[in-house]
Amino acid sequence: MRRILTLACVMAGFTGLAPEVRAAIWKSNDYYCQINLPDGTYVQPWYTMSPANESGVLTGARRQDYETIVYLGVVDEKSNPHFVLDEKSIEELDKSFFGRGLGFLDATQKISLRGLNGYRLIGRHRFNGRNYAMVVDMFFDHGLVYQVAGLSEYYNNALQDDDVRGFMQSFRILQ
Repeated sequence: MRRILTLACVMAGFTGLAPEVRAAIWKSNDYYCQINLPDGTYVQPWYTMSPANESGVLTGARRQDYETIVYLGVVDEKSNPHFVLDEKSIEELDKSFFGRGLGFLDATQKISLRGLNGYRLIGRHRFNGRNYAMVVDMFFDHGLVYQVAGLSEYYNNALQDDDVRGFMQSFRILQ
């Protein structure tokens, strides 16, 4: 009995030392994607998938202190069979992030995530009277443009924020 008690105490100690899992998995079979929304000091309940406009949806989360904001936007381009995600279409899509009065786009670069090609937009964004470093990854698949975005008020590069980086790296398109 003493050995069982000792073993139980050791196991309890190890589980107490293990880092907490700070994610809530959001998965959509309708939009063919999955992402880990940061947990912990974030506002509850989570923003749910809701129409951003007639051609898309949006989900995300923010810290209670507004220091970090993350979200996933989906723009439906199924009605446009000739749509291609490129520098020209990016100019139209980025207006919701870096449009007049919203912020400044500093750089656009090609990226690849698990074999899926896309674009990363880096810049500054103004929201709720605060200035944020912002990173937006855009991918096109299944007739949908996925916009994975993270904003950080504390860092000059949004990807330096652990929550933003973890969120951005967790994005998956389901097959």
